Amino acid sequence: MDAESGVKARLSGMMVLVYSVQGAFWPLLSIHLVDLGISERGRGWIFATMAMASFAMPMGAGQLVDRLMPTQKFLSWSFAAGTGLLALMAWGVSAHVGWLFGLFLVYWLIMAPSYSLSNSLAFRNLARPARDFGKVRLWGTVGWMAVGWMVSAAMAWSGSKAGRGAFEAFGIAVVLSGITALYCRTLPNTPPVKLEGRPASGFRELIEFVRSPSMSIYLAIAFGVNLTTPFVYQVMPNYLRSIGMDRAWVSTAMSLGQWPEIAMLAALPWLIRRHGYRFTIGLGVAAYAVRFGCLAFDPPLWLATAGIPLHGVGVACASVGGQLFVDGRAPGDRRASAQSINTVVTSGLGSLMGCLLAGEVVGMFPGRFGPVFLVPCAINAGLILLLIWKFRPAALAVPGPIPVPPSHLNRPPRPALAEG
Repeated sequence: MDAESGVKARLSGMMVLVYSVQGAFWPLLSIHLVDLGISERGRGWIFATMAMASFAMPMGAGQLVDRLMPTQKFLSWSFAAGTGLLALMAWGVSAHVGWLFGLFLVYWLIMAPSYSLSNSLAFRNLARPARDFGKVRLWGTVGWMAVGWMVSAAMAWSGSKAGRGAFEAFGIAVVLSGITALYCRTLPNTPPVKLEGRPASGFRELIEFVRSPSMSIYLAIAFGVNLTTPFVYQVMPNYLRSIGMDRAWVSTAMSLGQWPEIAMLAALPWLIRRHGYRFTIGLGVAAYAVRFGCLAFDPPLWLATAGIPLHGVGVACASVGGQLFVDGRAPGDRRASAQSINTVVTSGLGSLMGCLLAGEVVGMFPGRFGPVFLVPCAINAGLILLLIWKFRPAALAVPGPIPVPPSHLNRPPRPALAEG
């Protein structure tokens, strides 16, 4: 195995572990909270803790690794601390909404930056990020999907029943988080990038980056998409149970979205080169709109399950495609900060408002899921119109060289991408 292939393998292993930790408990969190007797509004606030942390923390973490601390060390310490907090959840320290809200908020304050920083670490260490990132990132989807099957098997084996909580999922997450903390220590050294004559913070440059026409419209669209994604994990699991799915197999059913996500991530470089970012991101938004639109008509269980793969298309094209779009336009030594801005707008502010919106909408239509899913369908339909009307990204320029770790001194320059 040559050096470049070895780096890709190590980064792929990172993606498997990083995404499997959240994938162990997140798809079943809604069911877990219902079992603990948490109300619709309380569940909305608990789900919102990830978004609150994503709004508050990533910019500071991005500046930290851009200026002071190697990214792999930050990730290792984050997952080590997160392991302890997950252990408290696995042991069921409290079933009170206030305690759970506080525990999840602290957990996500520590862990929220890890997703954008794992992406920026991969971008820094890949020779051609636009070509190779999708193939590396798809292993995160594989990890999410595989752990979903693992959790379902564990719950079936333990005879998990309604009212008992999904503690098996948290136990598996604890083990995976500890392994991830150790694994991050083996990742390629990714120290801060320092360019002569550049200001330490680069705040003004980042503001100009956000205000550029194509970036501001992209961020508006990405915000809107993440306003609707909480309906997937906050509402879908209980919806599937309500129409007849056994609770032990909800996690496996939710993982069906990962199959097309893997395929779309592998095809993402070709899709962007051939059709451009407007088409690629638009395809993801359309997949979300169709998915929620189908659920709004109260379909039978088999049809509701068959539509889950559309979620994977949305994640690959709208979310990961957007991350590539941001990386291609970020200043060379501000890529971690640029990805953090994307995280703040999407997983932060967008998901925060979306979690609260989902909780309120479910409370407005108790026991009626059709009107609930109509709301995210309408939002995504409006985003498609905005994308067609306003999103006109210019062709990417070839970025200038930036300092890289010694093992990558011979890395070829990043190529330009065609856009539409």
